Amino acid sequence: MTLSFSKYHGAGNDFIMVNNLDDDRRIWSAMDADTIASLCTRHHGIGADGLIVAVRDSGNADYRMGYFNADGSPAEMCGNGLRCLMRYLADLGEPIQDAESVNILTGAGVVAARFVENDRIQISMPVPSFDPKDAQFKGGAKTIHVPVSVPGLAEPLYGTAVGVGNPHFVLFNTEMWEGDDVHEIGSRMAIHKDIFPEGVNVGFARREAEDTLALVVYERGVGPTLACGSGAIAAAGAAVAQNMFPYDEPVTVRMPGGMLAVTIGKDWEYAILEGEAVKVFEGTVSTPFRIG
Repeated sequence: MTLSFSKYHGAGNDFIMVNNLDDDRRIWSAMDADTIASLCTRHHGIGADGLIVAVRDSGNADYRMGYFNADGSPAEMCGNGLRCLMRYLADLGEPIQDAESVNILTGAGVVAARFVENDRIQISMPVPSFDPKDAQFKGGAKTIHVPVSVPGLAEPLYGTAVGVGNPHFVLFNTEMWEGDDVHEIGSRMAIHKDIFPEGVNVGFARREAEDTLALVVYERGVGPTLACGSGAIAAAGAAVAQNMFPYDEPVTVRMPGGMLAVTIGKDWEYAILEGEAVKVFEGTVSTPFRIG
């Protein structure tokens, strides 16, 4: 079949967007991992960090987001992807631009989103959890600044396991992480099934100023990306838990693709992700999908 799509990005984290609003999930159900991976391939496909299917929801939410990593594997959610979905829905003519709140069902539950000033988009993300079950962490009962032995590395790495609807492990350093470190450590940890049975997104972070955090994320099923919304929440949450930043104050998260703002509420009452989303282009592509 010929598939119509649009390409969007949030801080450089880019996605293929597919309109399945009025198709009762048939396109979503027809997708297979190999074809999604082919579409996301940079040199032979459209090129993207992931693929998002927009579905109208008839239950407790307004819309549903189907999210797939660049390797075709499904994932629970994506913060930057949610912002791109909001921009995509507005561009399709959905009446959400002035809505007080738009509820979107993800694999991690329902999240609320809204447009704010200057076309920026706020997402009420899952609050960071340091419970090993929520973080999908098998390295022990403690999750904050704990050592993890990584196959192939001589010394254990200290970091914080965080659940924000998907699993993250955040490593802090006094110097900015180099690209080789991100590739080597991230790729080893992302498939370290003894500790992270569902895989893990690895954040490489550094506190730059009293309100700024530098971050690079190695995403499971993708690799290093220009930005990661859930990774920004996880890193800011891990930093707040270790008294690097205060509650209720926006933290600027600087990533290779741009800036995001994260605010963690006092006593972990809320977690807000804010940033822009931009349309890049649209088109059609032939796929082997079969709609039943």
